[in-house]
Amino acid sequence: MTTMAVETLLDTVEGTRWLQGRGWVYQLLIDFLEDPPSLSQMASWQRQAAMREELGLTVGGRRLQEYLSKLEPCELPQVCEEETREYKRLFACSDAVLPCVCESMYRATDQRSGQRCLQQIREAYAGCGIVFNKLQSEKDDHLTIELEFIAVAGEHMDDTQGMPECQLMWLDTQIDFLEHHLMQWTPEFSEELTALAQTLLYREIGHVLGEFIPYDVQMLRLLRKELA
Repeated sequence: MTTMAVETLLDTVEGTRWLQGRGWVYQLLIDFLEDPPSLSQMASWQRQAAMREELGLTVGGRRLQEYLSKLEPCELPQVCEEETREYKRLFACSDAVLPCVCESMYRATDQRSGQRCLQQIREAYAGCGIVFNKLQSEKDDHLTIELEFIAVAGEHMDDTQGMPECQLMWLDTQIDFLEHHLMQWTPEFSEELTALAQTLLYREIGHVLGEFIPYDVQMLRLLRKELA
């Protein structure tokens, strides 16, 4: 990661790569943290890994890119089986090592503070008019729902180019949610995931999560100064 002049952010290679690819990075995290990876999903990410420069924005992303791009198509079924077992071991079996990947579990000191945390998150979603299609009754503070909120808000920000007030509103929404929610608990979770993961894929997913969110906040703040 490099430091750049604020006034030239959108004219730099890094700035352009970040802005165009940040939604892709969030989708990568969502796909591998939401459900066990399917064979079609593994094949899709394997094809994209070699072409997408956004993974190079983090150290973990570069290692993940190298791993995925070197996989041969014939290897994918076995790899998918291994990563499915790893997902279940980490998140979904009866004795999962990380059974509840939710903000309130990491931040709450008692039941009242947990409820207050959930209420703040629900208010953030409702204030933006964003409603999620929860296929598995995920909690509002589940990691993948929070990541999806940022991804959707980022899409709205991109769609409002030419409307400065709306664009800044969506930009501020992302900065606020990242700083007051995701940044408050994902560093701890990412450390746990990287320490407990037994496969390279999930270990590097943990690294990408831990590296990309603070990087994204930094870049959004630079963009905010440039557009203000």
